Order: sequence, then structure tokens, then C-alpha cells
Amino acid sequence: MIKHQQICRLAVAAIAVLSLGLAEAPAQVYVAPVRQADSSKDTGLYLNGDLGTSLMPNFKSPRFGFPGNFSADTGVRFGVEPGYNFLSTSALTLGGEFETGVIYNRLSSITEAGSPISLHGSYYQVPLLGNLVLKLHTSSRFTPYIGVGGGGDYSEAKIHRPGFYGYDRKDERVDPAAQGKAGVLFRINRATEVGLGYKFLADFPDHGRYVATHSISADVSVSF
Repeated sequence: MIKHQQICRLAVAAIAVLSLGLAEAPAQVYVAPVRQADSSKDTGLYLNGDLGTSLMPNFKSPRFGFPGNFSADTGVRFGVEPGYNFLSTSALTLGGEFETGVIYNRLSSITEAGSPISLHGSYYQVPLLGNLVLKLHTSSRFTPYIGVGGGGDYSEAKIHRPGFYGYDRKDERVDPAAQGKAGVLFRINRATEVGLGYKFLADFPDHGRYVATHSISADVSVSF
């Protein structure tokens, strides 16, 4: 009986000591690690591709020998941009790229000043631009970006006049051009991103005037 009581007392004392130790131990709180951009993996070569709509506001141009007023329907734009990210930190990535592609819009109305006759035709563009692109790193898979660029723009305009005295004319030229763009990408995996982008292209064919092209496109970016 005495041994049994001693064992019980030792057990109670052990439980009391253990409880006291747990009460005095500091609480441990788990904190989820913050996502950090791996700058060593964000530099290097990449290739972008985009496909979307092209919108040209009404513009004036004397490129066919008369002061014409041009109106265009909604068209299509395809672009490709090989580039290289040369600077990357935990907050941003900066890269340079070359951009080209094809832009097409149907000219639904071409009127000469003071003439009731309306013509129609087509308008092609091939931008040849160098862009500087800044990507902002976030704590999610979304990456917003902005970019500016400049260079040249090859354009080919065709007009058609129906009827007995109808005719077809074509005018080709390369003019200075500038572009701004912005959008957001969603990272699927280490090498692939998809997203949505907007571009504003300004072609300067005449003195002080410019031809504007707006585009909204779906983007795909692959890093190497």
C-alpha cells in the first residue's frame, strides 16, 4: 500500500512539473514565407506573340495627291517581339525587344474634300520598333507591365473607285513611328505567361500629323 501511494505521488509531481514547463515555454506562431522573385531566373531571352483587334480613328492624309478623309473598319493585328531581360530585382524586370508584325484595316470610306464621291480600299502596316519594357513583380502570379518604343512603320494604302471610270491606286511608304503599351501577364509556369495587352501606335507620315492605331490583344510570352 505504501509503495502504491509513493508511485502515485511521484506521478502527480511529474505531471505538475511538465505542466509548469509547458506554461512557461514561449508560443510558436507559423508565418507563411513571402514570395520573392528570383532575379537570376528573370533575366535572359524571351519571345512574345500577340493577336487581337486593330482600331484606327478617322484621319486625313494627302498621300494619294488630294486632301482625303479616311475612315477605317475594325481590323486585326498580329505581332511578334523577341527580347532580352537585362536587369531584374525583387521589385521589377527591365528588358529590350524588337517588334514587328502585320496590322490590317479595311478603308470603308475615302472622300476628297469638296467631292461627294466615296472610295474604299485597304490599309496595311508593318511596325519595325525597338521597345523598352518594364515588368513589376507582385506577390501573386500576375505581372503588370508598361513599355515605350520607337522606330519606323511601313504602310501600304490601296484605294478602289468603282464604275466605268474606276481605278485602283496603291501607295507605299516607311515613316517614323512611336508606340506605348501596357498590360498584365499571368504566369502559368516558370517559362510561360499569358495575358491581355493594349498598344497605341502613332505613325507620322506628314508634317505634324499622325495616324493612330489602337489595339487590344491576347498575349503569350515564353522565356528561355
